[in-house]
Amino acid sequence: MLSGAIVVMLISITAGTAIRVWAFAIFAFFVATGLGVVTFTGGSSLIAATLSSMAILALMEVSYLVGVFLSGLWRRTRKFPKSGSTADAAHATDEHRGS
Repeated sequence: MLSGAIVVMLISITAGTAIRVWAFAIFAFFVATGLGVVTFTGGSSLIAATLSSMAILALMEVSYLVGVFLSGLWRRTRKFPKSGSTADAAHATDEHRGS
């Protein structure tokens, strides 16, 4: 179960950087439902399978949000100029125009 959770987390974090929210929501619903069915057919009770399915779904959603956050953070840090400050770039532009 732990290795499956790790795989689900890695896939969800990767998906957070690549696909839209609605596409991931559909994907996560089907994966969680499928894992719940597998758990139920493996001999667990319906309640245990449902709780397992909801736990996997919650884990996938949180991991997706982490992926979106990290992707946005990565894009934002790549956009800054090498001097490190956007105010310095604007000030340098104003000085250049005045000359």
